[in-house]
Amino acid sequence: MGQPSDKNVSSWFFELSDSLSSGFEASEAIGLADGIPRRMKDSLIARFEGGSSWSDALAVECKFLESGERSILYAAEQSGSLPEAFKELGGFRKESASFKSRIRFASIYPLVLLHFGAFVFPTDYLWKGDVEAYLVAVGMILVPFWCVGLLLAIGFKLSPGFKKGLQLCIPIVRGFSMNRDLARFCRTFSVCIRSGMSIDSCWQWGLDAANSIGLHRDGAGIIRAIKSGQPASEAIPEKGAFPRELRQLYNVGERTGALDENIEHGAALYSSQARKKLTLATFVYPQLLFGLIASFIAVKVILFYKGYFDGLLKILE
Repeated sequence: MGQPSDKNVSSWFFELSDSLSSGFEASEAIGLADGIPRRMKDSLIARFEGGSSWSDALAVECKFLESGERSILYAAEQSGSLPEAFKELGGFRKESASFKSRIRFASIYPLVLLHFGAFVFPTDYLWKGDVEAYLVAVGMILVPFWCVGLLLAIGFKLSPGFKKGLQLCIPIVRGFSMNRDLARFCRTFSVCIRSGMSIDSCWQWGLDAANSIGLHRDGAGIIRAIKSGQPASEAIPEKGAFPRELRQLYNVGERTGALDENIEHGAALYSSQARKKLTLATFVYPQLLFGLIASFIAVKVILFYKGYFDGLLKILE
């Protein structure tokens, strides 16, 4: 069964949010919402009619859901806020689809330029009648790019953690990934608080939703401290994955009894920052790719004409 695209999943999330907000039952909402394959929709409806919960049905039938998304939906189901959760996840998927689309569209021209240059500039070998040397020259330019693209495609296909690791290695995209993880943590934590879960459970579900190695590392120590009777605000390390703003929001919320509202404010803050980073990345990286390829072609042009004029000077001598 084919996996739906980010754009289709985003549409599906939004339609589920609207249907549930309008009072439709789970099976009715699934039947009305488009964006996933028909067989997957029918399987979900059958599970709901058989008495399955949202979290159980989605975990079995919707393999395209990320682990963080499943955690958020589980917490939202416990607190009765599924429409809001689907709307939030729809926004993240929509931004992801927009990012991929912008990168693909902006990369078309530089990649066409690269291939044009690769086939045109070694033509001096053809003039000399050396076809083999021409093909080798073209291959030396294009094959490394093709190999990198193939390796990235294989990595995305085979390893769920490859995409996450790659995001953390790329400037700007790293900021987007970190802010998105913090937003997911805050959103899930806030939902869990409102549903009446214990503080340590709220932390655990929030960390699962974030799906971040750094947050999990620091969070594990915080959960141990909570279980030993220490307030979480005192256990959050000053230098770690949790930023100063979040520590302050948590500390004030813990003291005033408005922890869910404060952490919800943190979710809005980090969601906004993630969107800004994503917008910046979609502008910078296509321009950078164009600049690199244009520079490469410029060097080839210079070397080509240098060889041409050197040969001309030898003839004149």
